[in-house]
Amino acid sequence: MAPGHVQEFACVTDYDKELVCHWKVPAQINCSKEFLLYYRKDFFSLTYYGKDFFSLEDHVCVPENGKESLRCSCTICPDYFVSGLTYILALQFNGTDMWHYNVTPALVVKPRAPKNLAIKKVENGNFNLSWEESYSPPSMLSGQPVIYEVKYWRKQHPTEVSVKAINYQAKSFEITASSLRRGYDYVVSVRCNYTEYPAYWSEWSEEVEFHYDYQVTAEDVLHMAVPVSCILIMAVSVICYFCFTKYVPYCP
Repeated sequence: MAPGHVQEFACVTDYDKELVCHWKVPAQINCSKEFLLYYRKDFFSLTYYGKDFFSLEDHVCVPENGKESLRCSCTICPDYFVSGLTYILALQFNGTDMWHYNVTPALVVKPRAPKNLAIKKVENGNFNLSWEESYSPPSMLSGQPVIYEVKYWRKQHPTEVSVKAINYQAKSFEITASSLRRGYDYVVSVRCNYTEYPAYWSEWSEEVEFHYDYQVTAEDVLHMAVPVSCILIMAVSVICYFCFTKYVPYCP
């Protein structure tokens, strides 16, 4: 890897506990042995990267290899987050400065997914999905305007996904029975985006499952009654015709 050659360097934050920076590396790179990420808080967008500026041990993040072997990941855990805060970063590879970067956490928020999903059938036959926000005071995101997306699909047909946007403040959503097919298992998940910090949607939440029982309704009975009645009428007509032609003598 040539000094100064860094690919796909980016940072995201949950805006509560951590700021995570990651970058792409060639195969077989040992991130914790070959890289160091120096960082410093800055409220005035300074761009000085002198050697003495990045010299404090408590301002060094030792990266780790990500789940994908071709990425390094470094997690910074700030004491607080505020809108005016910027981090000045300097990435070193084997002691050589490679990359300088400024990141403002408020501009790269990727919120945590909603939690504690629950679903139950209600009296009208629909299914009520509820969840909880993943932030609570004193988090900066707690109580902030948030929008959600709900997606659900038949477990047996995972590519046929329905996605519903919720553009109002709510922590529940009613899945109508008319949008479902009876006798199938369904899977549902939720994600969120904070309108004041719209850079990224959260990951999709943990999934919950429910089963839409096959119950015969009055509407079903009506739908079945019409074709059955027609078939019966036709059958009786045919029987009467054959009986009539068999027992009535031919008249020349």
